[in-house]
Amino acid sequence: PEGANGVTRSRGLPLRIIVGSPSTLMYLSEERPDRACRPSKDQGRHWSCSNFSIPSPGHDCDSHWNSYFIGLRGLHDGASSKGHLKYDVNQYLRRSIDTSSVSILSKGIRDRWATKDVRFLFGSHDTVHCNVGACNNRCEAMLTGKSRLQRGLNFMSYLQRLFPASQPVWSTYTGGHSASLAYSSKRFTAWAFEDFEA
Repeated sequence: PEGANGVTRSRGLPLRIIVGSPSTLMYLSEERPDRACRPSKDQGRHWSCSNFSIPSPGHDCDSHWNSYFIGLRGLHDGASSKGHLKYDVNQYLRRSIDTSSVSILSKGIRDRWATKDVRFLFGSHDTVHCNVGACNNRCEAMLTGKSRLQRGLNFMSYLQRLFPASQPVWSTYTGGHSASLAYSSKRFTAWAFEDFEA
């Protein structure tokens, strides 16, 4: 609830979120990249996915594909009890969003996302298959892509589909999964310290 329209709510200061090569991305609806968007072989930094659908039975991680951390199921009112992370996230969200059901919560989060200035950095060589590399290889995560780069690029295509009026802002840096390479890249420097319009 901190910011909207690229500024903080309390003082109107510029607010930008820069995400670097995440292993897990939270989808804001039930759709996931189709199987063709998740090839085992790396497709490089120009990869794009255009087909998204709700996973079919037998390919839906025992109906858990949309559970929180990858999706929004489990964050609505009454879905979990005090002392659980999902309960704590629900309590945080309900300060600014109606959390009475998954569908209402999902719409509220999509509406809020559309007001944010969020940017993504991906390593152009962050292509190690998650069954081998140190990234989330649970079934729900594997439905979003086989490597961090593929997951990130699939998510950019997903955001384009979800918010056709605004394109997601993202870039790559030369390297693999490395915070130091991401945060020393020219793009990060421009986004974080120089031109707030970049």
